[in-house]
Amino acid sequence: MSFVSRPFVILFMVVFAARVTLGRRKNEPAFVGVLVAAGAVFYGWHVWAYLLLLLTSTSVDYCAGLALGRLPRSRTALRRLVLAASLSTNLGLLACFKYGDLVLRTLGAVAGFVFDVPPLPTLGWVLPIGISFYTFEAMSYTIDVYRGDFPPLRRFTPFFLFISFFPHLVAGPIVRAKEFLPQVPRVRRLHWPVFFEGAWLITTGFFLKVVCADNLATSVDRYWRGSYGSTNSTFALWLALMFSGQIFADFAGYSNIARGLAYLLGYRLPLNFDAPYVAASFKNFWERWHITLSRWLRDYLYVPLGGNRRGALRTYGNLLLVMLLGGLWHGAAFHFVAWGGIHGVALAAERWLGIARWRKASRWRQARAALYAVTVQTTVLIAWVFFRSDSIPNAARFTANIFRFDFRPLPASAILATIFLVPIAVLHAWTWLIERQWVRPLSPFARAAMSGAMAYATLTLYSGRSDFIYFQF
Repeated sequence: MSFVSRPFVILFMVVFAARVTLGRRKNEPAFVGVLVAAGAVFYGWHVWAYLLLLLTSTSVDYCAGLALGRLPRSRTALRRLVLAASLSTNLGLLACFKYGDLVLRTLGAVAGFVFDVPPLPTLGWVLPIGISFYTFEAMSYTIDVYRGDFPPLRRFTPFFLFISFFPHLVAGPIVRAKEFLPQVPRVRRLHWPVFFEGAWLITTGFFLKVVCADNLATSVDRYWRGSYGSTNSTFALWLALMFSGQIFADFAGYSNIARGLAYLLGYRLPLNFDAPYVAASFKNFWERWHITLSRWLRDYLYVPLGGNRRGALRTYGNLLLVMLLGGLWHGAAFHFVAWGGIHGVALAAERWLGIARWRKASRWRQARAALYAVTVQTTVLIAWVFFRSDSIPNAARFTANIFRFDFRPLPASAILATIFLVPIAVLHAWTWLIERQWVRPLSPFARAAMSGAMAYATLTLYSGRSDFIYFQF
């Protein structure tokens, strides 16, 4: 069930009606029950049988949390065994459904090359939507309980709500238990400033998705495969820019809608995007792009691996490993791993060069920092080519076209399609100006006027495409 669908509108209206009636009472379990039921309908709309996977993950982690809460911290070995059982279940389900075919294809290719045997049959299972997101959320709960950062829940229903809360169930933001669960028992009184903030987020989210991302996708889908062959540098660079805008508008649009829906239901979800294309370093890019995933990888993978506490070489290796795994998290294909590897090498090189110090001293260093910011965004753009392409060789051919330095005028149709990049550029520029306090945030009147304009554009420029890119992850 997509946010851009009639069944979802009906589902949300029913839940919102419960929010302004049952949610206003102190009898919190009634509204929690409605939210849990809505999450089950929302997720089961895709494949009802996959609700069993969701129940399996949540049940295992709930029981693991209870066990960890009862075991004294002195029972280290037993506590680690409980944690390992929880993580193994979650990662095992994720690996089986998401990476099973990749492993079989890879083994089949190796066996065919060495022993000249036919390729192995693949599983061909439909990927459960959102499995990467809710698996990470479930794992974070168990790890936090193990570390003593969060108390174990005694009741199953609030925990299942934490995982199945439908605004963020299939594509994030990746929420942590300590961010979400303290909000569950609150009385849901309707506060108009919060309501209008939610409406603003939903409006901007649909505008980014329906107007910008979907219309940019029309050009990207039409021309991308053709650019694996010979094409001029201008067209290849234009197409890469179009996809960079599409994936931002698509995923940031989803995140805004999710946060806005949560606001209307009386919950707050964390910020997931903060104008990543104004980042002046790779570190800052990952502080702005998919923020909740970046925090998860940092706190539950990079830091446990040793972070930057065990020498320079170990730090560089940790950065590369984390980003390679981050790329693999995005999809069961080697071109996603290559995308993560590009960012991992870039982060390690940035740390080795001490780029962070360039902005703090002389004008020469500031000039170098400005030049480096251009280098960062160029590298991010090239990395998107590997993310979007269907293989590493095709991504390399596409990238080679960009660096042929064969610049020719764009056709009129391409120039016209570029108009859908303009709102994305304006959003980034406005965020950049606000951060430097050169302009003030929009007034309520300006927001209302812009909301009306964006709503009109969304209704008139709807292309009929509604799938979100990150639903496949």
